[in-house]
Amino acid sequence: MNTLPTFRKTPMANALVLGGALLIGLAGCSKKSDEAAESAPPASATAAAPEAASTASGAMASDTSMGAPASADSSAADMAGATPAGANTAGMATEVTPGPITDTQFYTQAMSRDQEEIATAQMVAGMSTDADVKKLANMIIKDHQAFDKKLQAAAGAGVTPPMGAVDSSLQGKTGKDLDVAYADTMVADHQKDIPVFENAAKNASTLDAKKLASGALPVLREHLKMSQQLQKKLGSPS
Repeated sequence: MNTLPTFRKTPMANALVLGGALLIGLAGCSKKSDEAAESAPPASATAAAPEAASTASGAMASDTSMGAPASADSSAADMAGATPAGANTAGMATEVTPGPITDTQFYTQAMSRDQEEIATAQMVAGMSTDADVKKLANMIIKDHQAFDKKLQAAAGAGVTPPMGAVDSSLQGKTGKDLDVAYADTMVADHQKDIPVFENAAKNASTLDAKKLASGALPVLREHLKMSQQLQKKLGSPS
């Protein structure tokens, strides 16, 4: 009977066996890593998410610090009421918000304006050498004194006539400077006064006050017209 030869495992064989097992294990790990990589989201998407979240968070913080955003209505109202910086406001002082005014309020305002214009005109008439300036000043004295008597009669004892004072913008001026300043002042004053009288003519609390205001308007408009003509003649920059 022949005996099959017995092969002994040499160190080289053992090494080959271990090496094969190691290669198989590494291949399995590599496959699992590839599968995990395929299922994971792209690195750019992962990085973008925190950045977007941070941006949104910053925007919310900014809105909170500035307060609640204004509604469209409130923004429009703010814009309508705002006066742009550097805008030319010449003539804006003539704007008067129309509305109810008591007869006493109107009489008091009208008397105050009368007394100041009379005192100013008296000073200018005595100092100016320009014939047209003196003519305007004397007309204003005459017309406003006549109107002031009507005001005092209508107001009665309930309204104390104020003391007249010369317009401060004319103090210390002489010659051509005085003439130009007076024309400018009369234009500005009548542009302010006329809307007040127009409002009183419609909205004063008594019929007497309405009639007085309405009756004075033609005279005030004539004063304004003459003041503007004088202003142009004197070459006022206004």
